[in-house]
Amino acid sequence: MTTLAWKDTLKKVKEIIDKAPIGYCLDYEIPAEKSMKEALITVTGKTFVAKAKISKITPYKNEKNILKKKKDKLKTLVMIEKIEEIQDDIVNYEEVNGESIDKILSFAILTRKEEAKIELREPMEGKLSGEVKSVLRQVEKEGNSLPIKIAEQLANAKKQYNIGEKDFDKLLKVTVEKYKETEVDPFEAVGIVGAQSIGEPGTQMTMRTFHFAGVAEMDVTLGLPRLIEIVDARKTPSTPSMTIYLSEKAKGDEDRAVGLARSIEATTLLDIADIEVNTTEGFVLIMLDKQKMQERGLKREEILPKLKKIRMQKTTITEEENEIKLSLDEPSFKKIYQLYESLKTFQVKGLDGIRRAIVKFDQKAKEWVLYTQGSNLAGVLELKDVDFARTKTNDIIEISQVLGVEAAREAIIEESTSTLHNAGLNTDIRHLMLVADMMTFSGTVEAIGRHGISGKKASVLARAAFEITSKHLLNAGLIGEVDRLNGVAENIIVGQPITLGTGAVKLAYRREE
Repeated sequence: MTTLAWKDTLKKVKEIIDKAPIGYCLDYEIPAEKSMKEALITVTGKTFVAKAKISKITPYKNEKNILKKKKDKLKTLVMIEKIEEIQDDIVNYEEVNGESIDKILSFAILTRKEEAKIELREPMEGKLSGEVKSVLRQVEKEGNSLPIKIAEQLANAKKQYNIGEKDFDKLLKVTVEKYKETEVDPFEAVGIVGAQSIGEPGTQMTMRTFHFAGVAEMDVTLGLPRLIEIVDARKTPSTPSMTIYLSEKAKGDEDRAVGLARSIEATTLLDIADIEVNTTEGFVLIMLDKQKMQERGLKREEILPKLKKIRMQKTTITEEENEIKLSLDEPSFKKIYQLYESLKTFQVKGLDGIRRAIVKFDQKAKEWVLYTQGSNLAGVLELKDVDFARTKTNDIIEISQVLGVEAAREAIIEESTSTLHNAGLNTDIRHLMLVADMMTFSGTVEAIGRHGISGKKASVLARAAFEITSKHLLNAGLIGEVDRLNGVAENIIVGQPITLGTGAVKLAYRREE
């Protein structure tokens, strides 16, 4: 069976469901020979949220009374006869015809011989060691439960410290008691408690932006500006930096550390030479500085092949001892200055994004560590002497692109914890974990704001209560959006008890006749 699949927004999906049967315009062409009777719509790119029945697919010809995916460049009209939400908790078509659904960025045509089925994976318990299973069974006998991670830690401690059975029983009892104390009550307002837990110390934070974080001559944004940067999921932090640890063989060798720092530091022509422009004769003269080149570990022979790659039409390169002359065959004032400007920023060595790299000796760990101004995680992880398991960057978006969303979640927790601790404030890590989970649960790193989580809430009133009230209410009125009043803000607005704590319980009294 051939199925059409495309990525859309949840708002648009709800609109199609409310208005079906309806024509829906897409911004890509669909091959005419493909006879498709079914469509699947994804929001995250992995999990399908809606299933539609298609009656006809035709090219778009400025039709009226239709829904549009976007305003312009529309190419195909899909007549949707019937559409329904996929109710299952997880409908994750991992493999359809051998292709991962991750590839559906705009749309895809999937050929399926049979309906995609959800395969039950082997339960986690099957992968556990005998010691961990024994701990879990022991806890279950008492009518309690423990997370697998804690059971693993207990099993490892028993083995490592050779704890006897009696002592281990006591340890297990204390662990279960402590775990019960940390459990959240049903309908506890975790979001509000978490927001207050971070908001109160956040208010006490200083507005000091820069701080020498244990490294001389290196600016690192800390305090409130850094915390705002993290929750806003900024594409690039104001002071991107990396801490590069070296491999077991290289970490004690200063020369290798210095050599690595030189090789990753971005070096432009202006760093190693003086550049002069001669507009009358139509050439640019590069005068190389021997001392600066020696400091950066560069040789004259390395520069010339790189200059030949410069994108400028009909350029003649002539060289003398320490001078390189670039002449244009058809010189003009504008072209000469264009060449001069591109030469000033022309990179001859190093990794993109890393402006400086300094080497420091860590007295505690007895090893050489590199600290950089600027970040290029993908490039650094490919280098020979780098310990990629410990190397880190403060650019969360870059971490998600290189290492995935789980690594980005860990980075959000670690960065926000260290930011608060550096300001002398303590916050329960579980509140920060909740923030990290909210920011990453969709599969990408989203900001906590109107462009991210708060702007995508299902409730109209909750969105309106946050920012740009009139816009949200007008849009909801235009498309006839319904608010189910399930959250906190919307119930407070209409003057009802919130569905948390005692407000979550509803009592019904049946009068006997």
